[in-house]
Amino acid sequence: MDSFEKMYSVKEAAAVLAVSPDTVLRLIRRKRLNAWLLPAERDGRKRRYQSFRLPHGELLSFMKRNAV
Repeated sequence: MDSFEKMYSVKEAAAVLAVSPDTVLRLIRRKRLNAWLLPAERDGRKRRYQSFRLPHGELLSFMKRNAV
């Protein structure tokens, strides 16, 4: 991964792949898409949800593998 590679949120990745955000989360949980899980705690406050980021290269390789 390039150190300045674009990172996508689940919502942005869903728009690129033309699927719903729920589908992207399902693909992440099933290990079909590699994503970074952001830390749940920041400045003493805990996040109530999981926040993922997907590298641009991962989306490209997923599209090539699945002919999206």
